Amino acid sequence: MQFTISMFGLFVCFLLLINIKKTNKVNLYLIFFLVLINLFNVIQYCTMFSNNKYLAVVCLVHFQPLIVLTGPMLFFYVRGLLKDNAELSKNDWIHFIPFMLYLVNVSRYYTYSLDYKLAFAERVIQHREIMLYFDPVLFPGNISYIFRSVLVLFYTTVAANMVYKHFKDDLRLHFQNALIFRWLIVFLGFNYIMNIGIFYYVGQLLYNWNFNGGITVIPWGAFIFGLTALILLNLVLFFFPNILYGLPRMDYTILKKSTTLAINSSDSVDLSKSVKDFEISIEKLELIDSKLKEYALTNPYINPDFNLTIMSNDTNIPKHHISYFFKMYLKSDFIEWKNKARVEFVISIINSGEAENLTLDAISKKAGFVSRSTFINAFKSHTGKTPSEYYQL
Repeated sequence: MQFTISMFGLFVCFLLLINIKKTNKVNLYLIFFLVLINLFNVIQYCTMFSNNKYLAVVCLVHFQPLIVLTGPMLFFYVRGLLKDNAELSKNDWIHFIPFMLYLVNVSRYYTYSLDYKLAFAERVIQHREIMLYFDPVLFPGNISYIFRSVLVLFYTTVAANMVYKHFKDDLRLHFQNALIFRWLIVFLGFNYIMNIGIFYYVGQLLYNWNFNGGITVIPWGAFIFGLTALILLNLVLFFFPNILYGLPRMDYTILKKSTTLAINSSDSVDLSKSVKDFEISIEKLELIDSKLKEYALTNPYINPDFNLTIMSNDTNIPKHHISYFFKMYLKSDFIEWKNKARVEFVISIINSGEAENLTLDAISKKAGFVSRSTFINAFKSHTGKTPSEYYQL
């Protein structure tokens, strides 16, 4: 079951990675974190319970430096989510020091032959305590195995403190803000449960010296809670995909471009007072709406290659903010918005008489449609008539 859950989790990470361009780049850290915790559980199964020397020889020791990055990835994700910035600073190299130390510590093992490693795997299967003696360079095996859990718990505590400081003075009830707050509480809570279980398990395994007792050496409560936490972390993004949008906020470059923008005939937003205000609001969604309407007047969608990235670059609005705006404000998506704009462009051509000497294919290409079927379907969806029927009116 542990192996199946972890392999499913790795598949989830693959799906998230495919769709990362549609969401917040901070999610790269979340994906890497989920990959590492699922990989850790695969390694645990292969080395401790499979009794297969070929699986064990792949997983024993080799991934120790990579697994120790679990803590930094968790920290980068929470920090990036709260600050709405996925970039690493020049001082973030310090978080990779444990990775480098572990890499040096296992470097001698990497140089050994496959035959040596197979023999080592066989000895580990027979006597679990042998796994500690992989010929480390800097620090002994028991420190190597226990420190990983201590490090993750430390990073989880630091991240929890960041969440507390961010939300303690201003926990507003906007849907997305409340969703992210609840998600971070659940995310960090599950990490505590999972890693305390792992820590307790490793401590039992290393210091009670009951290496060959199978699963009976694991306290059942810690094992079940840890496994449940892993299942929920792998599944939660399916049920709450809006988590991937993060905390949608206006970007500095957008807010500083002007001081006042009219939203409608009776209201305006004083942007000079909003530069430091990162909280989402209807006014800011309306500001995006106004900016995109102004941008649409340049007819960017008639470019056949027009996509969300181009829109983001042209408007200086992050892609995940635009995606959030379409989903939560317009109750639509970028593709539907683009096709509707192209259909309205075609209608304007027809109504102005410019289409008299053009074929329908020429008209559709002029509007940016690449496919004739997409043009017809989009036109009928928007007007209730096919282009030919509308043209004959």
